Amino acid sequence: MNALKIRKNTLSIIILTAILISAVFTGVVNARYVQPSAVYKTSLSKVRAFAPAVEATAVSYAVEGGALFAGGPQGWTAVSTPENVIVGAVVVDKKYNQTVYIGAANEMAVYRTVNNGQDWLRVPLNTEIIGGATDLAMDSNQRILYVGTDNAGVFRLRDVGSSMIESGHLLLDEPVLDIVADSTGAGLTFVRTAWHLYRADNFGLTWSSVDNLGSTPTALALADTQPTTIYVGTTDRGLLKSTDGRTWATANAGLGLLPGSRLQVDALAIDPAQPSVIYAATSYLYGSTQLHQSPVGVAMTTDGAQNWALLQSNDQAVVTDLLPVTGQTGAVYAVTNQSRTPLALGKATLLSADATTPTTVAAPGNLFDTRMLAWIVAGLAALALLFAIANDLRSRRPVEGKAMVVKPVPNPIR
Repeated sequence: MNALKIRKNTLSIIILTAILISAVFTGVVNARYVQPSAVYKTSLSKVRAFAPAVEATAVSYAVEGGALFAGGPQGWTAVSTPENVIVGAVVVDKKYNQTVYIGAANEMAVYRTVNNGQDWLRVPLNTEIIGGATDLAMDSNQRILYVGTDNAGVFRLRDVGSSMIESGHLLLDEPVLDIVADSTGAGLTFVRTAWHLYRADNFGLTWSSVDNLGSTPTALALADTQPTTIYVGTTDRGLLKSTDGRTWATANAGLGLLPGSRLQVDALAIDPAQPSVIYAATSYLYGSTQLHQSPVGVAMTTDGAQNWALLQSNDQAVVTDLLPVTGQTGAVYAVTNQSRTPLALGKATLLSADATTPTTVAAPGNLFDTRMLAWIVAGLAALALLFAIANDLRSRRPVEGKAMVVKPVPNPIR
């Protein structure tokens, strides 16, 4: 009985020792690869690129100071990106919004993540030119990524899941400022430089220059409507729209284009969840030899540019970018030529988490993670192991008792 008890205690010690070693090993491994707490900001400054959420329940992505952030008006969390990469552009796959692409500003390469920055696929661009990405656009229907660069034109990449294949290149002698691509299957893609507009045919395999605008293009946007609608802002004709990229019509009702005036569209943005909701920042141009620009403000349309209404006036600075809040009609942020800190306009003032100088704090971590669980298990196993060892030692100790006194038996024979 005592031997059986000893064997049970020995087996318990072996099992508890194995548990203790496993728990400690798990804790050490997790502690070695622990990631620092995410950087959280209530608002952003120095925004250089922006990808609005593809739907109202998703997150937007913004590039601030070469770093990538995900969030919205309620706050922003830093997304881990590859070491030494300065992010210059970002776009989200409209059909698979967990897939995010970034373009590097300090190298000819793009990166893709499908798990919020835990892993990145690097795709170098086939060029010997030193430069970086300026803008990205994604045709989610055909899984084609367009990469605009500062001195190598436009690269066409096909996303095949496990990898990305370079399958086209438009060489330009001007930096690419904007790229837009539809995801409806129409295959419409447009590229804007400071002086020209280009249209892609055959899903980006052939390109042609758009020469019938009658003015210099200043802004570009595309709505995934039926049919797809392209909007181009100009220097002095206001806003133009087209459904094929070949014939253009003005869409200035309510924007203030008058005979003899020069109405310039400085920025355009479309709500991805409501493609008929469009925002436009405008200015008037005066003078001939010395050009003077007078900002007007930001206008909004809810019917696909048939009618415009002033959302908020702004005569202090020229708006260079508009950042819409997806699904929130009348909520948009503006970046100007005087400050890259987004300025809340319209209903966005009601959604802004902090309109003052942004602060940076450490985001709260998950206290009950695998590391803490491993150490808790290790502690409990250690206590149980000590108890089992003590119990085993007690079972092996010799039994102490009183000495037996043997009395002599009287001899009956005398």
